[in-house]
Amino acid sequence: MALDKHEQIVNPFLNNVPENNLLRVRDAVRTQIMHVGGAEISSRAVVARNDDPRQLVDRFAHDNLSAMEQAGLREAALLVQPWAGHYVTTLMAAGLLGCRYLDFNQSFQGTWEKQFAYIRNHPAEVIVGSGLAGWVSELSPAEKYDALIGDSNYTLTKAMWGEGQKAFDRFGEVPAWFGICHGWSPASFMLPRPQKPVTVLSPENVPITFQPADIKALASLLWAKAAPGVRFIGGRCNLEPPYEYDPDTQRAIQLFNPFVAEDIARQRERYGGGEGEELPEDVPQPGMVPVSLSWEEWDEATNEFHTLGGRLIASECADTNPGAWHLAVINQIGVSQRGMIMDASFSNEVWNQPLQAYRYTYFNPHTLQQTDVLADATVSMADFTSDIFHKFRSAEAVSVVGVIMRVTYAIEPAEVNEPETVEIQYVESPEEIADMRRAWQLADVDYYYDLELDVAGRIIGGEWYTREHPDFLWTPPAGARAASRYEGMASGEWGEGQVMPESWRAAAVRAAGEGVPLAAVVERMIGLANG
Repeated sequence: MALDKHEQIVNPFLNNVPENNLLRVRDAVRTQIMHVGGAEISSRAVVARNDDPRQLVDRFAHDNLSAMEQAGLREAALLVQPWAGHYVTTLMAAGLLGCRYLDFNQSFQGTWEKQFAYIRNHPAEVIVGSGLAGWVSELSPAEKYDALIGDSNYTLTKAMWGEGQKAFDRFGEVPAWFGICHGWSPASFMLPRPQKPVTVLSPENVPITFQPADIKALASLLWAKAAPGVRFIGGRCNLEPPYEYDPDTQRAIQLFNPFVAEDIARQRERYGGGEGEELPEDVPQPGMVPVSLSWEEWDEATNEFHTLGGRLIASECADTNPGAWHLAVINQIGVSQRGMIMDASFSNEVWNQPLQAYRYTYFNPHTLQQTDVLADATVSMADFTSDIFHKFRSAEAVSVVGVIMRVTYAIEPAEVNEPETVEIQYVESPEEIADMRRAWQLADVDYYYDLELDVAGRIIGGEWYTREHPDFLWTPPAGARAASRYEGMASGEWGEGQVMPESWRAAAVRAAGEGVPLAAVVERMIGLANG
């Protein structure tokens, strides 16, 4: 399958989704993303040789696997890791930045409507007016922000709960994946990580302490609501389900994944078990992974399992092409050394995750044998007689190479508020501590696909081997700044230990009316947290 082209887009905030149709929400999110000045950009275009990932990456240097190897780009990692998000304050079901994540009484309420009722019954203005530091410290990021800027109407806080109210009114619930991950994901590498708490004064000289998680939440909201245009590639499906699949691509195979084998060996070395044991003949060896585009579904009428799925026949519904994916990752993470974001969920949900690292190996698509040697993984189209995707191949493809890529991306942990610095008790092993801290910040996923090469060895397309693959990819331009419309109103300096200048507060209140924090305030607080 050949590559597809996308253009520059505007980063959205989740609203205006279709009523009473959660299966179409993800497509609505992408529709909002793919608007510039109110005009929708075509999501599928005729392929041109200089299109596709070149529209996404900062520096496009390689379109050839051999050249990538010679440049040492089989693996790469960003020098500065994207910071982990704060899960509950990016989650609409918890109130977004209106969530009092340090007040366990709120989380014990359960549903969104009960949490909202708890907030209404324990108003922030009463807590701030009490001057009790313990109570004030448990306020939500939005409540602290409103108090800091002297907004007695708590405009930003109301806006946060108002977003949940929209979803609740439409669906009778607030879906668990609704939120502002599309704000956290770019903020995590476009803004520095706030490293320590910051105590600032309200206009009434009430000390308010913002934890790093509070500042992260404000940065995430800023990038969700006031981001500049971003660069984007990936598919948008305009067809209504049920989708049509090619039954000839329902094959189920086993591939050896050396990264999985390494994981198993490391766990056995650390925790014991399995050393020297011979596995039964019918048990796959460690590292063997089932790979398929199909799945089994029970049919009540026949009392049998039926094989469903396969490769989507409509190419426009096949999401980001593997060729575009491979070229984007290597040229952005490896060559440009700057972040990019993928929608990591192949479903009706959208989970934007910023990439941190990748590494890949090969397999031969014909023999299905894993190898680290590019030549051994390459099969000519003439010899590829077992190709289940032959009807979808580009006419310019002369050979195909199989790829197994492990991608590492930043996450939003629900277990801890400060994953980078939280004290880990009752664990003595440095290796276990490192594993725990990594698990709160990063996750890995393996993708299986092949790449189509033209006569010059250039990557021109490819096919996915599993349903789990990135949906769309995007990134802000280097040096871009998220900012409200009211930044110019904030004059003078906000000195450390001083009450925020009146002009800053007036600008911040105006921006809060549009549901966005003032960039000057967020950036100043990050500076104080890292000073």
